[in-house]
Amino acid sequence: MPHLCGMDRGRDACQTAGVDSEPEVLPRAVDLHQRIRAITTGVVLLSRFGTLGMVGLSIAALARADGYTNKPVAAITYLTVALWSVVFLPVVARHDPIPRVVLAADVAVTSIAVAVLPWTLTDEAFATVAVPDFEPVAVSTAVAVALATASWRATIAGCLALAAAFTVAQFASMDYAEVASTVNIIGWQVVTAACCCLFIRRLRAVADAVDVATEQVIAARERLAARRSRIRHFHEQLRRHRALHDGPLRLLTAIAGQGPAGHPDPRVRRQAAISANVLRGATPDDPDGTLTELSLALIEAGNESAAQGLRVEYHFANLPDALPAEVLHAFRHATGEALANVARHAGSSRVRLTALTDRRSTPTVTVAVVDQGKGFDPDTTPYGYGIRHSITARMHEVGGTAGVDSHPGQGTRVDLRWPA
Repeated sequence: MPHLCGMDRGRDACQTAGVDSEPEVLPRAVDLHQRIRAITTGVVLLSRFGTLGMVGLSIAALARADGYTNKPVAAITYLTVALWSVVFLPVVARHDPIPRVVLAADVAVTSIAVAVLPWTLTDEAFATVAVPDFEPVAVSTAVAVALATASWRATIAGCLALAAAFTVAQFASMDYAEVASTVNIIGWQVVTAACCCLFIRRLRAVADAVDVATEQVIAARERLAARRSRIRHFHEQLRRHRALHDGPLRLLTAIAGQGPAGHPDPRVRRQAAISANVLRGATPDDPDGTLTELSLALIEAGNESAAQGLRVEYHFANLPDALPAEVLHAFRHATGEALANVARHAGSSRVRLTALTDRRSTPTVTVAVVDQGKGFDPDTTPYGYGIRHSITARMHEVGGTAGVDSHPGQGTRVDLRWPA
């Protein structure tokens, strides 16, 4: 069967290898963001458990060295941090993502503990005991904010609050207060938090890119599956068309003709010609050529000409499901007039009617009526009433256009477009 391009192609030329096979089933998608959040939660919990262990060792060392000057305040500070940890750790484990208010409270509790604890220690404690303050917990807090929020603003705010606490803590022991040491502690905390923030942001960006790529692959698979389905449908239509052509269409065409097989009753011949025309137009020869309101209207337009002995070859592709009623009416009657002109003037018994929609951002519906009749010279033959009013004016009224191209001995082409 001829394609829309006018060339005959076999079944193998219309499909690639595996077209008729079922599309592969995609494996269940992995939620990378959920896994990243799970990793974040695990790192926050592990770092907090580890730093609390360091605090416990520091407490034992300070108690052995008798490093406390105010044991009640120190005990309250340790107890506050311990009670907060009892609240903080389960919240981190159960909530995904970690609530920002919890992170803010964690920064506040740690900052207060960092600022208060040095005031309960002796000067010698700073010189003899490793990390006598909450330095490991402060780093863990900054890391938690960076990983859980992936926000530079939140990370910087948390680090500034903790840095302020360490600055206040230095005034507790003026003999051992060292600016370089404080800057070193703050710098270690800031660099660690910044690295974690950069890492988690890049990791989330990779997850976003994977999500986009996955969506593109799924969309491509869906388009491929839809195309395979359309091609399978096309081959089924082709099989049915051949069956119709070899059976009812051939019989109806013979009955409608003037030869020996033609029916003696002109009314029967007319109805047979119309029925053959309807069957011919109702069997699209393109994978996108499904029946629509427009294709049915165009088939209807061809019935009258078919009854006059004109054989119309229909080619429909990618037509819209619906059109405004006035546009449908204009296409129907302008096409009918073009076909009537072929039957009256072309001297040809066959005409090709093509209807398609292009795939541009603003789709345009185009209907073309092409014959290989005797044609005419537009420069010497003025357009008649039918072309000027029934075709051109009718399309202009609905915002469309109509064009006629003809040459003597080379046939005529009428193009109808909407919108213009």
